[in-house]
Amino acid sequence: MILLFALLMVPARAQTPEYLELVKAEAKLEQLFIQLYSDTLSDTGPILSKIDEIMPIALTTKGAMEFPWSKLTHIGVVTSGDRKIRVFTWHVMDDPNTYRYFGYLQIRIKRDKVKVYELIDNQKGQRDLRKLEQSTDHWYGKLYYSIVTNTYRRKKYYTLLGMDFNNTHSRIKTIETLIIQRQKPVFTQNLYTNGSDHIDRMVLEYSSTIAISVRFDPEMAMITFDHLVPFHPVYIRNYEFYGPDGSFDGLEFSGGKWIFREDIDARNLN
Repeated sequence: MILLFALLMVPARAQTPEYLELVKAEAKLEQLFIQLYSDTLSDTGPILSKIDEIMPIALTTKGAMEFPWSKLTHIGVVTSGDRKIRVFTWHVMDDPNTYRYFGYLQIRIKRDKVKVYELIDNQKGQRDLRKLEQSTDHWYGKLYYSIVTNTYRRKKYYTLLGMDFNNTHSRIKTIETLIIQRQKPVFTQNLYTNGSDHIDRMVLEYSSTIAISVRFDPEMAMITFDHLVPFHPVYIRNYEFYGPDGSFDGLEFSGGKWIFREDIDARNLN
Protein backbone atom coordinates (compact mmCIF):
# COMPACT_ATOMS: atom_id res chain seq x y z
CA MET A 1 0.00 0.00 0.00
CA ILE A 2 2.86 2.37 0.86
CA LEU A 3 4.64 1.51 -2.42
CA LEU A 4 1.45 2.21 -4.42
CA PHE A 5 1.07 5.59 -2.71
CA ALA A 6 4.69 6.48 -3.50
CA LEU A 7 4.19 5.64 -7.16
CA LEU A 8 1.08 7.79 -7.31
CA MET A 9 3.07 10.72 -5.93
CA VAL A 10 5.60 10.58 -8.82
CA PRO A 11 4.71 13.20 -11.47
CA ALA A 12 3.37 11.68 -14.69
CA ARG A 13 6.12 13.28 -16.74
CA ALA A 14 8.74 11.55 -14.57
CA GLN A 15 7.45 8.20 -15.82
CA THR A 16 7.88 8.97 -19.53
CA PRO A 17 10.82 7.51 -21.47
CA GLU A 18 11.86 11.01 -22.59
CA TYR A 19 12.03 12.29 -19.01
CA LEU A 20 14.13 9.33 -17.94
CA GLU A 21 16.48 9.96 -20.89
CA LEU A 22 16.87 13.57 -19.74
CA VAL A 23 17.67 12.44 -16.20
CA LYS A 24 20.34 10.06 -17.56
CA ALA A 25 21.79 12.72 -19.87
CA GLU A 26 21.96 15.25 -17.05
CA ALA A 27 23.79 12.77 -14.81
CA LYS A 28 26.29 11.93 -17.59
CA LEU A 29 26.92 15.59 -18.34
CA GLU A 30 27.43 16.50 -14.69
CA GLN A 31 30.02 13.73 -14.35
CA LEU A 32 31.79 15.00 -17.48
CA PHE A 33 31.89 18.54 -16.12
CA ILE A 34 33.27 17.26 -12.80
CA GLN A 35 36.05 15.55 -14.78
CA LEU A 36 36.58 18.67 -16.92
CA TYR A 37 37.32 20.76 -13.85
CA SER A 38 39.39 18.12 -12.08
CA ASP A 39 42.87 19.26 -11.09
CA THR A 40 44.31 16.01 -12.43
CA LEU A 41 42.92 16.33 -15.99
CA SER A 42 45.74 17.05 -18.42
CA ASP A 43 43.87 16.85 -21.76
CA THR A 44 40.42 18.46 -21.94
CA GLY A 45 39.84 17.48 -25.60
CA PRO A 46 38.19 14.06 -25.11
CA ILE A 47 35.89 15.35 -22.35
CA LEU A 48 34.82 18.38 -24.41
CA SER A 49 34.13 16.13 -27.41
CA LYS A 50 31.95 13.85 -25.27
CA ILE A 51 30.01 16.83 -23.92
CA ASP A 52 29.42 18.08 -27.49
CA GLU A 53 28.22 14.62 -28.42
CA ILE A 54 25.65 14.35 -25.63
CA MET A 55 24.38 17.89 -25.10
CA PRO A 56 22.78 18.74 -28.49
CA ILE A 57 20.81 15.48 -28.43
CA ALA A 58 19.73 16.01 -24.82
CA LEU A 59 18.64 19.61 -25.39
CA THR A 60 16.40 18.63 -28.31
CA THR A 61 14.80 15.67 -26.53
CA LYS A 62 11.07 16.07 -25.93
CA GLY A 63 10.54 17.92 -22.66
CA ALA A 64 14.08 19.34 -22.53
CA MET A 65 12.82 22.92 -22.36
CA GLU A 66 10.73 22.17 -19.27
CA PHE A 67 13.46 20.07 -17.66
CA PRO A 68 15.21 22.17 -14.95
CA TRP A 69 18.82 20.97 -15.54
CA SER A 70 19.39 21.91 -11.90
CA LYS A 71 22.05 19.25 -11.34
CA LEU A 72 24.46 20.87 -13.82
CA THR A 73 26.11 22.75 -10.98
CA HIS A 74 29.52 23.28 -12.62
CA ILE A 75 28.34 25.44 -15.54
CA GLY A 76 26.12 28.44 -16.16
CA VAL A 77 22.47 27.64 -16.93
CA VAL A 78 20.17 30.65 -17.30
CA THR A 79 16.56 30.79 -18.49
CA SER A 80 14.55 33.76 -19.78
CA GLY A 81 11.53 35.02 -17.86
CA ASP A 82 9.13 33.74 -20.53
CA ARG A 83 10.95 30.37 -20.56
CA LYS A 84 11.51 30.55 -24.32
CA ILE A 85 15.30 30.80 -24.18
CA ARG A 86 17.86 28.95 -22.11
CA VAL A 87 21.64 29.35 -22.35
CA PHE A 88 24.30 26.90 -21.18
CA THR A 89 27.90 28.20 -20.97
CA TRP A 90 31.18 26.91 -19.57
CA HIS A 91 34.90 27.55 -19.96
CA VAL A 92 38.35 26.01 -19.97
CA MET A 93 41.46 27.79 -18.72
CA ASP A 94 44.46 26.81 -20.87
CA ASP A 95 46.68 29.12 -18.81
CA PRO A 96 46.01 32.16 -16.59
CA ASN A 97 45.91 34.42 -19.67
CA THR A 98 44.01 32.12 -22.06
CA TYR A 99 40.38 31.07 -21.63
CA ARG A 100 38.13 29.24 -24.05
CA TYR A 101 34.35 29.42 -23.79
CA PHE A 102 31.68 26.99 -24.92
CA GLY A 103 27.91 27.06 -24.97
CA TYR A 104 24.55 26.09 -26.36
CA LEU A 105 21.48 28.24 -26.88
CA GLN A 106 18.13 26.47 -26.54
CA ILE A 107 15.08 28.17 -28.11
CA ARG A 108 11.42 27.21 -27.86
CA ILE A 109 9.99 27.72 -31.37
CA LYS A 110 6.56 26.26 -30.65
CA ARG A 111 5.03 24.58 -27.65
CA ASP A 112 6.56 21.21 -28.57
CA LYS A 113 9.40 22.33 -30.86
CA VAL A 114 12.90 23.32 -29.74
CA LYS A 115 15.94 24.46 -31.71
CA VAL A 116 19.49 24.36 -30.37
CA TYR A 117 22.41 26.50 -31.53
CA GLU A 118 26.02 25.99 -30.55
CA LEU A 119 27.92 29.07 -29.40
CA ILE A 120 31.31 28.92 -31.12
CA ASP A 121 34.02 31.03 -29.49
CA ASN A 122 36.00 33.10 -32.00
CA GLN A 123 38.74 33.34 -29.32
CA LYS A 124 39.22 37.03 -30.04
CA GLY A 125 39.82 39.62 -27.36
CA GLN A 126 36.83 41.81 -26.52
CA ARG A 127 38.47 44.70 -24.68
CA ASP A 128 36.54 47.92 -25.33
CA LEU A 129 34.56 46.35 -28.23
CA ARG A 130 31.21 48.13 -28.15
CA LYS A 131 30.56 48.01 -31.89
CA LEU A 132 30.88 44.53 -33.37
CA GLU A 133 29.21 41.84 -35.42
CA GLN A 134 28.49 38.78 -33.33
CA SER A 135 26.61 35.57 -34.08
CA THR A 136 26.28 32.09 -32.61
CA ASP A 137 29.08 30.82 -34.87
CA HIS A 138 31.25 33.93 -34.39
CA TRP A 139 30.78 34.51 -30.68
CA TYR A 140 32.86 36.53 -28.26
CA GLY A 141 33.07 33.92 -25.52
CA LYS A 142 31.93 34.53 -21.98
CA LEU A 143 29.93 32.96 -19.17
CA TYR A 144 26.33 34.16 -19.06
CA TYR A 145 24.86 34.44 -15.58
CA SER A 146 21.54 36.26 -16.11
CA ILE A 147 18.88 36.99 -18.75
CA VAL A 148 16.64 40.06 -18.67
CA THR A 149 13.43 39.74 -20.74
CA ASN A 150 11.71 42.81 -22.22
CA THR A 151 8.92 43.39 -24.75
CA TYR A 152 8.43 46.30 -27.14
CA ARG A 153 5.76 46.34 -29.86
CA ARG A 154 5.24 42.60 -29.42
CA LYS A 155 8.93 41.87 -30.01
CA LYS A 156 10.89 40.10 -27.28
CA TYR A 157 14.37 41.27 -26.28
CA TYR A 158 16.63 38.95 -24.29
CA THR A 159 19.50 40.79 -22.63
CA LEU A 160 22.39 38.64 -21.47
CA LEU A 161 24.72 39.57 -18.63
CA GLY A 162 28.08 37.86 -19.03
CA MET A 163 31.61 37.62 -17.67
CA ASP A 164 34.95 37.01 -19.37
CA PHE A 165 37.88 36.12 -17.08
CA ASN A 166 40.14 37.78 -19.70
CA ASN A 167 43.61 37.52 -18.09
CA THR A 168 45.58 37.80 -14.85
CA HIS A 169 45.25 41.59 -14.84
CA SER A 170 41.63 42.36 -15.65
CA ARG A 171 38.12 40.96 -15.93
CA ILE A 172 35.39 41.96 -18.39
CA LYS A 173 31.62 42.05 -17.90
CA THR A 174 29.29 42.54 -20.85
CA ILE A 175 25.66 43.42 -21.48
CA GLU A 176 24.31 42.38 -24.89
CA THR A 177 20.90 41.59 -26.37
CA LEU A 178 19.40 38.81 -28.47
CA ILE A 179 16.21 38.76 -30.51
CA ILE A 180 14.68 35.84 -32.41
CA GLN A 181 14.26 36.40 -36.16
CA ARG A 182 12.91 33.65 -38.40
CA GLN A 183 13.45 31.15 -35.60
CA LYS A 184 17.14 32.12 -35.28
CA PRO A 185 18.94 34.04 -32.51
CA VAL A 186 20.36 37.39 -33.62
CA PHE A 187 22.59 39.69 -31.58
CA THR A 188 21.20 43.22 -31.86
CA GLN A 189 23.12 46.28 -32.96
CA ASN A 190 22.72 49.95 -32.00
CA LEU A 191 20.35 49.05 -29.13
CA TYR A 192 22.30 50.88 -26.41
CA THR A 193 22.31 54.68 -26.31
CA ASN A 194 23.14 57.66 -24.14
CA GLY A 195 20.85 59.84 -26.23
CA SER A 196 23.32 60.60 -29.02
CA ASP A 197 25.74 57.71 -29.53
CA HIS A 198 24.50 54.19 -30.27
CA ILE A 199 26.49 51.03 -29.53
CA ASP A 200 25.88 47.29 -29.82
CA ARG A 201 26.58 46.37 -26.21
CA MET A 202 28.06 47.53 -22.91
CA VAL A 203 31.59 46.47 -21.91
CA LEU A 204 32.97 46.96 -18.40
CA GLU A 205 36.63 46.09 -17.82
CA TYR A 206 38.16 46.31 -14.36
CA SER A 207 41.02 45.10 -12.18
CA SER A 208 41.14 41.37 -11.48
CA THR A 209 41.87 42.18 -7.84
CA ILE A 210 38.31 43.42 -7.19
CA ALA A 211 34.68 42.44 -7.84
CA ILE A 212 31.96 44.59 -9.37
CA SER A 213 28.18 44.31 -9.56
CA VAL A 214 26.26 44.12 -12.86
CA ARG A 215 22.70 42.96 -12.32
CA PHE A 216 19.04 43.60 -13.02
CA ASP A 217 17.21 45.42 -10.23
CA PRO A 218 13.48 44.54 -10.46
CA GLU A 219 12.36 47.38 -8.18
CA MET A 220 14.09 50.00 -10.32
CA ALA A 221 13.40 48.05 -13.54
CA MET A 222 16.98 48.77 -14.55
CA ILE A 223 20.27 46.99 -15.13
CA THR A 224 22.57 48.58 -12.55
CA PHE A 225 26.36 48.50 -12.39
CA ASP A 226 29.29 50.09 -10.58
CA HIS A 227 30.71 53.26 -12.09
CA LEU A 228 34.33 52.47 -12.90
CA VAL A 229 37.20 54.94 -12.68
CA PRO A 230 41.02 54.63 -12.82
CA PHE A 231 42.76 54.27 -9.48
CA HIS A 232 44.86 57.30 -10.51
CA PRO A 233 44.52 59.70 -13.50
CA VAL A 234 47.76 58.31 -14.93
CA TYR A 235 45.91 55.00 -15.57
CA ILE A 236 43.16 56.43 -17.83
CA ARG A 237 42.13 53.72 -20.40
CA ASN A 238 44.46 51.24 -18.69
CA TYR A 239 41.56 49.13 -17.44
CA GLU A 240 43.51 46.72 -15.28
CA PHE A 241 43.74 49.68 -12.87
CA TYR A 242 39.99 50.50 -12.89
CA GLY A 243 37.57 49.93 -10.05
CA PRO A 244 34.31 51.25 -8.50
CA ASP A 245 34.15 54.77 -7.05
CA GLY A 246 31.04 54.06 -4.94
CA SER A 247 28.49 55.46 -7.41
CA PHE A 248 26.26 53.51 -9.79
CA ASP A 249 25.13 53.81 -13.40
CA GLY A 250 22.23 52.02 -15.04
CA LEU A 251 20.39 51.02 -18.19
CA GLU A 252 16.66 51.59 -18.55
CA PHE A 253 14.69 49.81 -21.28
CA SER A 254 12.48 52.34 -23.04
CA GLY A 255 11.07 52.52 -26.57
CA GLY A 256 12.89 49.38 -27.64
CA LYS A 257 16.29 50.74 -26.53
CA TRP A 258 18.52 50.46 -23.51
CA ILE A 259 19.06 54.04 -22.32
CA PHE A 260 22.19 54.81 -20.29
CA ARG A 261 21.51 56.60 -16.99
CA GLU A 262 24.49 58.04 -15.17
CA ASP A 263 24.83 58.32 -11.39
CA ILE A 264 21.57 56.68 -10.38
CA ASP A 265 20.46 56.89 -6.75
CA ALA A 266 22.28 54.07 -4.97
CA ARG A 267 19.89 54.34 -2.04
CA ASN A 268 17.28 52.59 -4.19
CA LEU A 269 19.49 49.56 -4.70
CA ASN A 270 18.91 46.46 -2.61
